[in-house]
Amino acid sequence: MKKLCVFLMLLSAVSLGNTVQAADFTIRLAHNHSEEGMYYKGALKFIELVEERSGGKIKVDHYPAGQLGADRDIQEGVQLGTIEAGISSSPVALINDYFKLLDAPYLFVSREHVAKVLDSELGQKIAKPLEEIGIKHLGYWENGFRQITNNVRPINTPEDLAGIKLRTPENPVRMTTFKTLGANPVPMSFKEVFGALQQGVIDGQENPLATIYQASLQEVQKYLSLTGHVYSPTHLLMNKELFDSMPEDLQQILVDAGREVAVYTRQLGAENDARLADVIQEAGVEVNQADVKAFVSKAKPVWQMIIEDCKYDDAAEVLEQFSAMAD
Repeated sequence: MKKLCVFLMLLSAVSLGNTVQAADFTIRLAHNHSEEGMYYKGALKFIELVEERSGGKIKVDHYPAGQLGADRDIQEGVQLGTIEAGISSSPVALINDYFKLLDAPYLFVSREHVAKVLDSELGQKIAKPLEEIGIKHLGYWENGFRQITNNVRPINTPEDLAGIKLRTPENPVRMTTFKTLGANPVPMSFKEVFGALQQGVIDGQENPLATIYQASLQEVQKYLSLTGHVYSPTHLLMNKELFDSMPEDLQQILVDAGREVAVYTRQLGAENDARLADVIQEAGVEVNQADVKAFVSKAKPVWQMIIEDCKYDDAAEVLEQFSAMAD
């Protein structure tokens, strides 16, 4: 009997020792990129940092490749609380007017300029309105400098865009930009782009090189024109009610990880820009450097349109501050 009691005590101890402590908080992190994409790589780094630093108190489940919807679906899910966290880009301008200013063509001249603006108090200020609609902004990650692909002709000047049906994100500023440049913008979820290009519904699209490559658009496009017409950040969004329910130490872990991944993804973006144009060219796409000065001149009136469309009275001042930080 004594031996049986000892055996049961040992068995109980082993069982307790093997018990995995459940996380205090579980976050589903959703985005629409596959393994080669910037969202995906940023998400993996974020998960690693958060789970390690929280000692398992926060568990992050990864939902890539549009499993929970496109950017707009994801940001709406985060707002409603049906998704705990997500990564979105251009459609965020639909829910925060300040973010329209970030879409001003040729605003950012370098990644150093991007970091100066977005990692500053001004960057925090323009993200703050999201909290009024239930979203906590955790970081400006890299999407990248956007380039144009199409199946009609190389784009050297804005005049070459005439008549081209060009997919844009569901973003009014981007649509206005390409109308001004002479294209026929077609707003469309990114998930639909490959099929629409394949079927000839649209002629082209515009995205950072990493996004073009990870979506295999080089398989359905003939021309890549390096315009660099706008820099798109990616926004790491979290449901504010969930964030506010966490202890301060866990909140800080999330904030710090979001900022660190911003730096990490910008480094990746620079590396991608240095190599991916050649990789896409090797896949059979004709690559050309566009006349950027011609694009800057043609697109400049869009800045005033953005200011007039932004509901905030200090829009012109904020945009001027962004621009001045390039010095």
